[in-house]
Amino acid sequence: MKKFTTISALLPALALAAGTASAAGPAEWAPPGGDDLRIESLPATVPAAPPSRHVESQPVSYAWPLTIDRSAPAPAGPAMESREYWVDTTGRGLEQGLKLPLSSAGAIVRISALHADTGLLLDAERLQLSVDGQTIPTTREAGGIEVLGGADLQAQGMQVPTDTLAFRLPQRGQPDALRLQMAGAPAGQALVVHVFEPESQWVGRLAANHHNYLAGNDIALDVGLVKGDERFAPDSIQAVLVSPDAAHSWPLEVTDEGFGLKGMAPQDLPDAGEGLYEVHAYLQGRQGDNMIRRDLKVALNIAAPTARLTDRIASNGSAGLAIDLGVEVAAAGRYQVSGQVWGTAGDGTLRPLAMAQTAAVLEPGEGQLRLDVPADLVLESGLSAPFKVREVRLLDQGRMAVLETRNRGFTVNRDSGGPRRPFDTIEQ
Repeated sequence: MKKFTTISALLPALALAAGTASAAGPAEWAPPGGDDLRIESLPATVPAAPPSRHVESQPVSYAWPLTIDRSAPAPAGPAMESREYWVDTTGRGLEQGLKLPLSSAGAIVRISALHADTGLLLDAERLQLSVDGQTIPTTREAGGIEVLGGADLQAQGMQVPTDTLAFRLPQRGQPDALRLQMAGAPAGQALVVHVFEPESQWVGRLAANHHNYLAGNDIALDVGLVKGDERFAPDSIQAVLVSPDAAHSWPLEVTDEGFGLKGMAPQDLPDAGEGLYEVHAYLQGRQGDNMIRRDLKVALNIAAPTARLTDRIASNGSAGLAIDLGVEVAAAGRYQVSGQVWGTAGDGTLRPLAMAQTAAVLEPGEGQLRLDVPADLVLESGLSAPFKVREVRLLDQGRMAVLETRNRGFTVNRDSGGPRRPFDTIEQ
């Protein structure tokens, strides 16, 4: 794909050669949409913003032809479906026996030490299993199921701890519960049991409304149990937001109708290192004779609000298109703005013109970033004002964070005539 680098020194000459083909004039933001990510004002103190790790310090600006037919809808947030759950226990609990609910035959069960490399030896010969009171032999010679150890699973390419036992229950009947018992592990040894029901019709679902959030933003998620086209509110939901290092967590509330979770991204972000925050949800519900348990998680990016776009926009009236966007900066760093530029054809329809990006190092206070579309690119397109700049994004490059999204963007209107000024500015 051919790229055009803006060289501002060429614009006056190109503008003289082309006249006023673009006739760009005043610009104004569209009202923010429900899918936009933005904040009205920066906090007095930026919550736990790590140092910017940018290396490049020179400003850059690029534009290249936009070849899409239409603007894409806002991407859906992260979502997960689950037919599995986990149970934390100990050696003592495993010796006393666990009752694990089942919603289908053929469940795959794995027992592991909670922490890897414990030196624990889980002895398959000590394993005792029964489904709905019927004993399940654990040796194939006796017509039972096959039990595999961690080394067996690793040899098949599975990333599991060595301290692991795994087996699959028979694929027959409609079971309600598995009783699992095994002696021999130290009483205080932390263990985890994983139950995966690939044949189950019951699915847990969890979906967030966005991928990216800022500290202090409201968080909302959909949650529920699904069977075919039917959706059910679980009888019990526990949910938490967990920091990247898993050292901090914040509870989430269940909405009144039982199909949603709500909460707030922490205002003061902990020094939790790099990585994504996660929402963990634990569902339990009963439908008829079936007790259904499902565990789910989705990952979210939560960033400190280090900068924001202001309402100030300035556009010039040359044959090219240069748009200065006001940026309020709370923490020094390298910031990027991008946007899809659409122009008006002779028949009055909007057509794709260019994808524009710019980045520069900004210090705290009021700054600006310029989106620049060269005159030759505008002239080749045959498009003119009014221009629409959609899918506007503000990123903190050095901290790898999305700070603002304005999907409807702004409009650069036709020049209203009169004395030509280098820039016309609208403040809302």
